[in-house]
Amino acid sequence: MDVTKLPLLATLTGRMAWLNTRQQVLAKNIANADTPGYIPKDLKPLQFRDLVQSEGAKLAPRATSAGHLQGTKGRERFSGVEQKETYETTPDGNGVVVEEQLMKVSQTAGDYQTATNLYRRYLSMFRTAIGRN
Repeated sequence: MDVTKLPLLATLTGRMAWLNTRQQVLAKNIANADTPGYIPKDLKPLQFRDLVQSEGAKLAPRATSAGHLQGTKGRERFSGVEQKETYETTPDGNGVVVEEQLMKVSQTAGDYQTATNLYRRYLSMFRTAIGRN
């Protein structure tokens, strides 16, 4: 039995993947803090419904006859959006506020640690239930 297929672990894995992608986007924002005209980006908040739909959308359509149309490639799992409001903009048009980005990085790291702890506790409970400590 593959324990990673359990619904709670799959949800936690999806959440951790979203947090990892968000951390990468925030790191790019900080790296471009001196780039003229750069607008900081962030991911859309992860909704539980979207996570469940993306887990179910892993099956690709398959043509069983020459007359069938081929399926299309699924959309990206996490999509980035431009940040609509910034606290300040520099004269060269850069909208990155490093303090704001660092606060988001810290929040994302805390959320990732929480998801990791839940994952670890769930696996520990599963091991206890099957008699392995």
